[in-house]
Amino acid sequence: MASGKIHTRGLTSFFTLFGFIIMAITGLVLYVEPAGRVAYWTTWSMLGLTKTQWGNIHILSSILFIIAGGVHIYLNWKPLMNYFKDKARRGVKLRRELAISSVLSVWVVVSAIWPFPPLSYLLDFNTWLKDVWVVQNEYEPPFGHAELQSLKTFTTKMDINLARATAELKANGIKFSGVDETLETIAERNDIAPMELYLMIKKFEPEPEPEKLGQYTPETIEVEFAGTGIGNKSIGSVCLRLGLDTTTAASRLRAVGITPDMEMTMKATAETIGTEAIEIMKAMLIEGYQPERSETGK
Repeated sequence: MASGKIHTRGLTSFFTLFGFIIMAITGLVLYVEPAGRVAYWTTWSMLGLTKTQWGNIHILSSILFIIAGGVHIYLNWKPLMNYFKDKARRGVKLRRELAISSVLSVWVVVSAIWPFPPLSYLLDFNTWLKDVWVVQNEYEPPFGHAELQSLKTFTTKMDINLARATAELKANGIKFSGVDETLETIAERNDIAPMELYLMIKKFEPEPEPEKLGQYTPETIEVEFAGTGIGNKSIGSVCLRLGLDTTTAASRLRAVGITPDMEMTMKATAETIGTEAIEIMKAMLIEGYQPERSETGK
C-alpha cells in the first residue's frame, strides 16, 4: 500500500523540472514578442495572454526554479560535498571541461553587456522580430506609454480638441466615466486597444503647417517635441506629419554625417552618431544645425 507521506526530494525535483520548462517557454515568448510600447498600444497577446501576463509567469516561475534549486542543493549538500572531496583526493580529471564551460559562461555574459559577434546576432534577431510586429504606422504609439495618459492629457499632447474627441468617442459607442480616465482604462472597458481609440479621433489632429517649418529654433523644437516619443517614430513618418519634404530632410541629415533611412526610427538614427532623437529633429528642421553629441559619440 502506498504511503501518504510526501517524498520531499521527489517533490523538489518535479518543482525544479516544471520551473525550468515554464521558464523556457515564457523566455521564448518574451524573445519574440513586440516591444512594450507596441504591445501595450495594440493590446498584443499570445495564446490569450498579454505581455504583462507572460512576464509575470516568467518572473514567478524563475522564483519557483530558484527556490526549488536551493532546496535541492540543501537536501543533497552532503553527497555534493563528498563528490567534490572525492574529486579533490583523486585529482580533478575534468579540467578541460571545467575550463570550456567557464570560458563559455563568461563569453555569454560579456556578449550580453558588450554585444559582439556571433552572439550579438541573436540580439539583433530579437530586435528584428520585435520590429516585424509593426505592420502599420498606427501600431507605433505617438509617444512612449501613450496608453497611460488620461484622455485629457493625450488630446492636449496631440493638439486635438477635447470636446470633439469625447463627442466622437461617444458617437462610436465608447463608454468612459470622464476625461481623466486613461486610454488604457477606457480601452479595457470597451474591449478594444488604445490604438483604436486614437484612430477614432486622429482625424481631429491639425494638418501639417509647411509654412511653420522655417520658423523653428532649437528652443521651440525642445518645447514642442521633447517628451512626445519622437524617438520611436521613423524619419519618414515624422516628415509626413510635419509636412517636411523627405529630400530636404535627407540632405540635411547627410550634412551632419548621417546616411538617411526613412524607415529607421529617430532614436536608432541618433545612436549612429552618438546623440539624442531631439537633436536629429533639430538637424532635420533647421538648415545647417549641428547636433550636440555625447562624449562617447564625439
